Amino acid sequence: MIRTPLCEMLGIEHPIVQGGMAWAATAELTAAVSNAGGLGVVGAGNQRPEVVRRELRRVRELTDRPFGANVPLFTAGAEETLRVFIEEGVSVVTVGGGNAGPYLEPLRCAGIRLIPVVASVALARRMARQGVDALIAEGMESGGHIGDVATLPWFPR
Repeated sequence: MIRTPLCEMLGIEHPIVQGGMAWAATAELTAAVSNAGGLGVVGAGNQRPEVVRRELRRVRELTDRPFGANVPLFTAGAEETLRVFIEEGVSVVTVGGGNAGPYLEPLRCAGIRLIPVVASVALARRMARQGVDALIAEGMESGGHIGDVATLPWFPR
């Protein structure tokens, strides 16, 4: 079994973080990944806050393991969704499609780890300087909405 610092930081058995795929990353998928030892992630997308809250609570019914939640920062209502994440006390928040910096302090104060999705070296460096807990390097294969560079050429940078 592979153990990494990520496992220790997130309280998981395997260094696997499920993508926060809007509409596909349901409570059931999230709980299944967490129960298997990875970090399951609820994909909030642009769902209404009450739907997100219901999904987060459903995950808690299905697992006692750590899990996270994701919202793309470019969606309408992202700030309200982040408030729901804080109110519901998720362990980890992943975000993409914007600058995660303004959300770092409120999440940190709530004891929630922030792991932004980054598609460039410049954004990765900026997020690291701001003190995020980890980074998810992602290329254009992620549904075509993250940039125009594939993961394999950009990741070694």
